[in-house]
Amino acid sequence: MRLGVLLCLLLLPALAQGEGRYLVGRLVALEPQGGVAQVEVGGRRLPALLPVDGGQYRLGQRVVLYQEGGRTYVTEPDRIPWLLGLLGLFAFLAALLGRGKGVRGLVGTFLSLLVVVYFVVPRVAAGGNPLLYAFLGSLGVLLLTVYLVHGVNRKTTAALLGTLASVALVLLLALFFTRALGFTGLASEEALLLRQWGGVDLVSLFLAGVVVGALGALTDVTVTQAAVVQALAHANPRFGLGELYRRGMEVGYDHMGSLVNTLVLAYAAGSLPLFLLLTKDPTPLRFLLNTEPFAAEMVSMVLGSLGLLLAVPFTTLVAAWAFQGGKGGPPEAHSHPH
Repeated sequence: MRLGVLLCLLLLPALAQGEGRYLVGRLVALEPQGGVAQVEVGGRRLPALLPVDGGQYRLGQRVVLYQEGGRTYVTEPDRIPWLLGLLGLFAFLAALLGRGKGVRGLVGTFLSLLVVVYFVVPRVAAGGNPLLYAFLGSLGVLLLTVYLVHGVNRKTTAALLGTLASVALVLLLALFFTRALGFTGLASEEALLLRQWGGVDLVSLFLAGVVVGALGALTDVTVTQAAVVQALAHANPRFGLGELYRRGMEVGYDHMGSLVNTLVLAYAAGSLPLFLLLTKDPTPLRFLLNTEPFAAEMVSMVLGSLGLLLAVPFTTLVAAWAFQGGKGGPPEAHSHPH
C-alpha cells in the first residue's frame, strides 16, 4: 500500500467520531438467502445482518461486527490472528537468517512505524503541516533504521547524508510539479473522506506520501553504496576523492538500474486497479491519463525513482570524501556490499 493512502487511513479514526461500536464474534449459523447469521459473542448469540452479496463466510469463522441503532452487522472476516501469524513467521525468519542485523532491522522497522503512528499522524490530524511533520518523521525513521541496524560510523553517516540530500531535492521537485500540475490531493477515496472532515492539507499529505514512501529503497541503496566505497578505500588507501567516486559509481550504475526497476514495479503493482480502468473506461487514453488519480500515480512513481537515481551519486560523493586516503578503517566483519 502506498504511504500516502496509509497516512489517510490512519488519520480517519482520529478525525471521525462514530457512534457505533465494533465487536469480534464467531459464526454459528448462516442463512445467506435471508441475509442473516447467528454470531456467538462472549458466550451469547446475536442475530447479525450479512452483506448484500452474502459474502464468502463459513460456519465457525471469526468475523468483525458493527453495532449501531440496535442492529448488528457482519462487516468482514477477523484477519488479525492470521496477520499476526504472518508477521510472526516473518520475524522468526528475519532473526534466523539475518541474525543480529535481522533482529535490529525488525526493531528499527517497529520503531519507524511508531514514529509514523504516534508522531506524524497525531500532528497532521491536529492541523499540522503534513509536509513538515512527514519530513521530520523521515529524519527520525532514517536515524532509527540506519544507525540502529548498521551502527554509528562513517559509512552510515555518509548513507544518511546522501539520503537526506536526495529526499530534500525530491521534495523541492514534488512541490514544483504538484503546483504545475494543479493537484488538489483528491486522488483517492480516503482523501475525499478527509476533505469532508476538513483540517488536513491534502496536497501536502500527497507530497508527504511521495517523499516518505521511497525511504526504504533509498536507505538500502545508500548504505550498500557507502559500503562499496569503504571497501575500495580500504583495498587501496592511495585512491583520492575522484578515483573513489569514479570506481564507486561503476557499482552504483548497477544499483540504479536494478532498484529503479524494483521501485517502478512496486508502484505499478499498487496501481493495478487504476491500470485496469484503462481497459474499461471509454474516455480516450490521452484524457484519462490527464486525470488526477493517474497523474498522481505517475508523479509518485517518477519522483520516487528519481530519488533513487540522485541518492547514488550523492552518497558516493559523501562516502568518497569520508573514506579517501583509507580513513575510517576496514569494512566491518560480515559486511557484504552488493
